[in-house]
Amino acid sequence: MKMNKRIPDFIKPYTGILWFLALLFFFHFSWKIAIDGDMAGDMMYLFGKDITPPWFLTLDRWLTQAVAWFVRLFPNTGDLIVEPQALRFPGNPGGIGIVWGCTGVKQIFIFTGIMLLYRGPFLKKLYYIPLGWLILTVYNVARIGLIVILTNGHQERYNFLHDGIFRFIYYGIVFMLWVYWEEFIANKQQKNKINDERKGTNQSS
Repeated sequence: MKMNKRIPDFIKPYTGILWFLALLFFFHFSWKIAIDGDMAGDMMYLFGKDITPPWFLTLDRWLTQAVAWFVRLFPNTGDLIVEPQALRFPGNPGGIGIVWGCTGVKQIFIFTGIMLLYRGPFLKKLYYIPLGWLILTVYNVARIGLIVILTNGHQERYNFLHDGIFRFIYYGIVFMLWVYWEEFIANKQQKNKINDERKGTNQSS
């Protein structure tokens, strides 16, 4: 018996979104439990063991430079001070530090896990997953850059921007990437499979 025949009719229209939410929470809390020990620092731990990859510092400094480039696209930002792992404007001594939690690796991990376990043609996942990485990375650069700009002289905005609106947008992008996959790739494959089965049935009859 096929799995979809065991699902009540009133749930069937929502099976996709329910799978997405289940996978989202699974990978979110898996990361939170296993790895999320020092997201505010430069070290990455797995159940207390240091697993900081050797390329972290390179990634961190690249991200700092990429954010600085983005910030300088806006007017009146020429005085931005760029440090190896921090960005700030004169008169704003705190600035924004670029630490492990800023790299977006967690969101990329969650997106990758969802895509690998969700239905759909595996060969297309080989290009769609890296495309998702690129989109999430571009957003991450813009996210940090806007935080740098909007908190200049208004440090009280940081929590609302960093922990609030921009975080929701982050997961909203993950959701939209899944929606596109579901509607235009996975469902299309399912429809093609059903059509092929119908053709086969008609030909045999």
